[in-house]
Amino acid sequence: MSLPRGETLATFDAYASAQKLINSLVSDGVPFRSLSIVGTDVNLVERVTGKIGYGRAALSSAMSGSWLGVLAGLVFVIVSPTDVITPIVAGGIIGAGIGMVVGMVLFTLAGSNRRSYRSMQQIIAKSYRVVVEPEAHQQALAAMKASQAGSAS
Repeated sequence: MSLPRGETLATFDAYASAQKLINSLVSDGVPFRSLSIVGTDVNLVERVTGKIGYGRAALSSAMSGSWLGVLAGLVFVIVSPTDVITPIVAGGIIGAGIGMVVGMVLFTLAGSNRRSYRSMQQIIAKSYRVVVEPEAHQQALAAMKASQAGSAS
């Protein structure tokens, strides 16, 4: 993949503003394949959202295990449909217990190699350029001018 070729129509500080211009241009008939948003000076931002301890690890593992147990219970219901509720409930409870034990063992074995926090990653650019290919440049400029004139009225 390579950077799009063409002319920069506008530069924005926020991605949402660049999206708004793209939506406007596409609705005015500019070919969508000729438009791109290019972020410049890109940074990876990791925001810490919480702490991970034995309690969080146990709860998370129990939830995952319960879903697997419910799925196993559904398989039993399909194979033997005489009782519907018992295999699903039992599968959920047994799965939660097994999941919690396995999760706690894995959390303990990870020791110093584990992270002690949860986080969320985002890629953020300092600016966003709306770029249009040369073939659609004049059409895009006309659509932008018409849009600006319409919003000024």
